[in-house]
Amino acid sequence: MPVDPALDDFENLLSDSALGELVEVTLRPLGPNTYRARSEDGWVVFSRSAADGAWVFEELEVGGRNPLGDQATDRFLGHAHERSMRFPHRSTNAYPHAYDSVAQFFDARYAPDLLVTHTAAHFTGGYLGQHGSLGTVQARAPFLASGAGVRQLGVVDRATRVVNIAPTIAALMGLDPNPAATGPTGAPRPGAFLARQDGDTEWDILTGESAGHVVVFLLDGCNANLLNDVIDAGEAPNMARLLGTGTMFGRGSIASLPTATLANHTTAITGAHPGHSGILHNNWIEPGATEPVDLLSLGGMFTASQHLAAGVETIFEAVHRSRPGAFNAATFEYCDRGADFSSFELVRSGRQDTLPDLDSVDHLSAEHASFGDLYRFISRVDHQSTTHLLECWNGAHGDRLPDLSWCSLALTDEAGHHSGPHGEGARAAVRDSDARIGDVLEAVERAGVFDDSAFLVIADHGMEQADPDLDRTWDSELASLGVPYSEVGGGFIYLGVD
Repeated sequence: MPVDPALDDFENLLSDSALGELVEVTLRPLGPNTYRARSEDGWVVFSRSAADGAWVFEELEVGGRNPLGDQATDRFLGHAHERSMRFPHRSTNAYPHAYDSVAQFFDARYAPDLLVTHTAAHFTGGYLGQHGSLGTVQARAPFLASGAGVRQLGVVDRATRVVNIAPTIAALMGLDPNPAATGPTGAPRPGAFLARQDGDTEWDILTGESAGHVVVFLLDGCNANLLNDVIDAGEAPNMARLLGTGTMFGRGSIASLPTATLANHTTAITGAHPGHSGILHNNWIEPGATEPVDLLSLGGMFTASQHLAAGVETIFEAVHRSRPGAFNAATFEYCDRGADFSSFELVRSGRQDTLPDLDSVDHLSAEHASFGDLYRFISRVDHQSTTHLLECWNGAHGDRLPDLSWCSLALTDEAGHHSGPHGEGARAAVRDSDARIGDVLEAVERAGVFDDSAFLVIADHGMEQADPDLDRTWDSELASLGVPYSEVGGGFIYLGVD
């Protein structure tokens, strides 16, 4: 693969100790299936090779401290412990599934020349809460499953992965395998449920019985330790109810790199890593393009699913393949292809272009409304997402109850960014989201199918508190190299694009 000779200069500068408090690690491919991760105090070159349909990783060279050497999933567990360990140094951080996560990222045809990940402390974009990097807290999302077909195990001391969510839902619903499925290496994967299935089914939390209905609540950017603490404190009675009859992964659900919204919404719904799904991040630059793709713009977010790669199947499409006549609902979800009802399709078709007035928003107290304009605005969004799903369960948008309901709630992400995951705004957002979950549980009970329904509470990534005193960029240092480049997505470096 051709490499711009200036890439070494960028890697050297960004891995220098002068930027060590900002840069956690730089990542780049050195050739097919060979990668280098480098920080100020060490580096590793590793390779991957295929064996029996899976990837095997080998460390080829290590100099100094291997920046990805610690891949434990149990670091910084517990809300109080995480708060006491804010801004962890790279030497004490952990990077679950790092080799696999880095390698899949660079499979994307529009992956950057160099990926720079921020330290846990780096305060960027004016946000107290941060995510996007490989570190445990930013990668760790919650995972809770309950109801029909789910074993009652309580909190189990292990982790899952966001890429495992769609295959686990497929098994929970008793779907048929996709006869043309491929696995993480691109080789055929007999028995897999989805067309491109990088993830694995969490069989051990399932009873083997199929759920007639599955309802998924995605609490965007919700810190797993915070969620557990709110439940334990009795402030989230509806999620506590689900946990009482279900299973939660105590070490959470690990997002794929980048630990960002569009990337891992899509991974959760397709079972394909961001490097394979067609949705690498919220922003990237296509080959030959001068303007980045921006899936968080008003136009971009509503058409995000158009970027799905060929050969990728959503869980909504898999349900239709196994259940003729199925009715699926996706409310305020970016990756909505195959859903029979979609909030975003209402926008795309011009049938809805407004949100409810603030006065009509449920579960927004005067105290919570005081957290600011964005808290109030996203509360309107989440109210609409919940209202759309309630309409589906009341028969307003289909002639049968939803087989699969996917309800995305964004308030936990917005509040976490602005208050940090330990702030009162983030905690309030979990409480408000729990109340909205309660409204849906009541609707399922009224429909008379609660005992035939399974419920999942998940997130796309975690959220980590940054240090507002560390508010500077690496822009001037990169500009001093005198080489044309563009940076998007908070660390995607494309050389030769100005």
